[in-house]
Amino acid sequence: MATADLEISLAALEFEPEILCSCKGLCSHEDHAAHWWITLSCGCHYPFCQRALSLANLRLRLRTLDCRLCGAERISVRRVTRIRPEQP
Repeated sequence: MATADLEISLAALEFEPEILCSCKGLCSHEDHAAHWWITLSCGCHYPFCQRALSLANLRLRLRTLDCRLCGAERISVRRVTRIRPEQP
């Protein structure tokens, strides 16, 4: 059932002209587009650009992190789905 809910939410996202990366301040100080929809082990979702995804993966290798949405401890990336194709 959770997979069906995720697919519905991703289908709705495809109609958005631009989904902003949720990591403003970490990977950039400017608003910028996200390219990946990240699902964490706690079930929370984040839109990330490529740089934010790379930084998150690096940080998770160095130390355990908590989800800033729900507060779950020791999160990991469970699924990565492309929101839009890479722009040339």
